[in-house]
Amino acid sequence: MSLVVTFSFRYKIYIEIGDKLTKIINLKEFAYFLRVHRNSIIKEWIEIEEVNSIFSKYSFPIVDKNINLFHEFCDCFVSFIEFDFSIEQCPVRNNLLHLFNNYHIESIELFLLVLKLKSAIEKSLFINGDLSYNVQKELESFTIKLANELVQSYSQMQGNKEHYKNEQNNLLSEYKKAVDLSNIVSKTNPKGIITFVNDKFCEISGYTREELIGKPHNIIRHPDMEREAFKNLWDTIKDKKPWQGIVTNMKKDGLKYIVDTNIIPILDVDGDVVEYIAVRHDITELEETKRQLKRINSIMKTKVDELYSVTSSLEEQASIDKLTGIYNRSKFEDIFNEQIKKSAKDGVSLSLIIFDIDHFKMINDTYGHQAGDLVLQELVSLISQNLKKHDFFARWGGEEFVVLLPDTTLNEAYQFTEKLRLLVQAHTFSAIAKLTASFGVGELNIGENKTTLFEKVDKALYIAKNNGRNRVEQALISCTSHGI
Repeated sequence: MSLVVTFSFRYKIYIEIGDKLTKIINLKEFAYFLRVHRNSIIKEWIEIEEVNSIFSKYSFPIVDKNINLFHEFCDCFVSFIEFDFSIEQCPVRNNLLHLFNNYHIESIELFLLVLKLKSAIEKSLFINGDLSYNVQKELESFTIKLANELVQSYSQMQGNKEHYKNEQNNLLSEYKKAVDLSNIVSKTNPKGIITFVNDKFCEISGYTREELIGKPHNIIRHPDMEREAFKNLWDTIKDKKPWQGIVTNMKKDGLKYIVDTNIIPILDVDGDVVEYIAVRHDITELEETKRQLKRINSIMKTKVDELYSVTSSLEEQASIDKLTGIYNRSKFEDIFNEQIKKSAKDGVSLSLIIFDIDHFKMINDTYGHQAGDLVLQELVSLISQNLKKHDFFARWGGEEFVVLLPDTTLNEAYQFTEKLRLLVQAHTFSAIAKLTASFGVGELNIGENKTTLFEKVDKALYIAKNNGRNRVEQALISCTSHGI
């Protein structure tokens, strides 16, 4: 029986971390990752137990010269993935094969060495946060194809053509020997009856080989797996296509284990399915780690949200006047600076109102400070209800307040201020019945800045109070314009 290894690489591969779709790796990006991590991948490959065992068996020297050759071969592996090159196009192929031949490494061991290169790549992907089961599936196809071509070249180099012919005819058996060392393998007939399991299958499931052979494969089905998932699996393999996915299985003792599964239909010469081969990787520990990371991320997100909420609350408290609930002087200074720049940049008007309560000291002296505080709160509520959404209202200090009016001319600001004055005059306050306020209003003119605008409006307020209070005075020209 011969095994035909097919090769496919979808142009886009989705990588999942936890349960979230985080990004897409295309073919070029995946090849770039391998180039960047080439040295660490080779280091990890050499340290794999099976690889180290082969090198030790033949006293193969792990020296810089040989490691550099491995690095160059890894570059060929990248080109093999990115451009679908043949192994014959690798410039160091012959050097590598001659090196292995000098130490009499067997073809099947060379096959296993290439497979273990895939394992090193997978570990590097996981360590760097980019592990994808979809990548694993496609990477396995690449690796098998590469291993096939390399073993073919190796056998030809050894001049053992008959041996290579036998290897080709028994490639499925040889591949089974290689993957048997580190994977969970089973075979079923077209009806799903188990016909073969390897030692690792028995080890992880808890069943003996005798308990499994001849039983339906659903003997290890876990109730957590939805029927729809198995329907998709069977629809795919019955259509003579390979299936790949994550499966939760159940051990003999009832505990569950999770495997990344590839199921390959094996066809006869007429194209009919004669059996299914399933190759699995135990990812129970990985899935548990992902679950824990997801839980930790959730906890961290909650903590960050809480911290953000506390920080926002503190920032808000630092910018709000405690008595009246409007902006305080410090926050208004920041807003004033921003609006001055915005007015200059956008070429729009900006007006300022400064006002205070007439004879407020007498209110405190007559009715007490508690009544005075109540007056301030009621006044702020009255003014706030009549401001536009984009106006800025702040307590400057004591009984003095400021209102910044973006995109508002002096004439518009004056009319609006006069409206506020009349509202204050007509309002009945709970603590003292009636009161009045004096207002200064001005517009930012060309050549003026924050300081000159504030000074001229403050001077207008001073004039309003000297002219009898309960009035609005316009600031037309800044002190700087007068040369003061």
